[in-house]
This record gives sequence, C-alpha cells and structure tokens, in this order.
Amino acid sequence: MSSIGSSCSTIISFRGEEEVDLDQALDSVYHDIQQNLNHSQCSVREMARLQDDDLFRDCVPIHFAILDYVDVLSGLFDELKQVSKDVLGKPGKDDRDWYKEECKKRKDLQKMEKDKIKKEADAQKEALKQLKQLDIIKE
Repeated sequence: MSSIGSSCSTIISFRGEEEVDLDQALDSVYHDIQQNLNHSQCSVREMARLQDDDLFRDCVPIHFAILDYVDVLSGLFDELKQVSKDVLGKPGKDDRDWYKEECKKRKDLQKMEKDKIKKEADAQKEALKQLKQLDIIKE
C-alpha cells in the first residue's frame, strides 16, 4: 500500500490492463524496483566476498544475475516513464507548441550535461596520461 493516502482516483493503462488504479500501478512498479535493487545489491556483495577467495568461475553466474537485474530495472524504469506520461496526458491545443519547446530545452540541457561529463572525463584521462609520462604515477 502507498505511504500516501489513496485520494488519487486516476486510472491508467498498465501492464496490458486498460483500467488500473494509479496507486496500484505505482505500488507495483516501486515494489518491483526495490526488490530488484535489493537483489542486485546482495549479489554484488556476494560476488565481492567470493572474489576475495579468488573464485572467478563462481562469480560469473552472479555477475550474469546482476546483469539480469539491471535489465529488469531498465524495463521497470521504462514502465515508470510510461506511467508518468499517462498521468500527464496529452497537451491541449494551447500547450502543444509550449510543450514541444520545453521538451527541446530539456533535451538540449541533457546533451550539454552529457558533453560536459565527457569533456571532464577526457581531461582527467589526459592529466593521468601526462602524470604517467612524467613518471609521477607508477602503474
């Protein structure tokens, strides 16, 4: 059950069903996200424990399970995006152009942030390379 009162009467399409209460959909998605996060966290810790014992072959199935959890989480986050989109609804005539412009601004900001992160990573790699060449850092 949601921690917020069920005063919301919004009905959405969810997991193939046409009329699902928003609270039920959110509870389901967040429950599944939490379960997969917990399982993946435990799996990483288990793999780290086994790796200390140098049991690489024992770690591989755990690594694959983690990859599976991440794939499931990716799908769950896609579901969450769709739930948000369903709740938002479609813009009215007066809001279409404004919404389109807001989406473009958001996309441009995301690209700028991604480019900034890449530029910073490249600068760090270059600095590390220069330090290694100066023999300041040993491998």
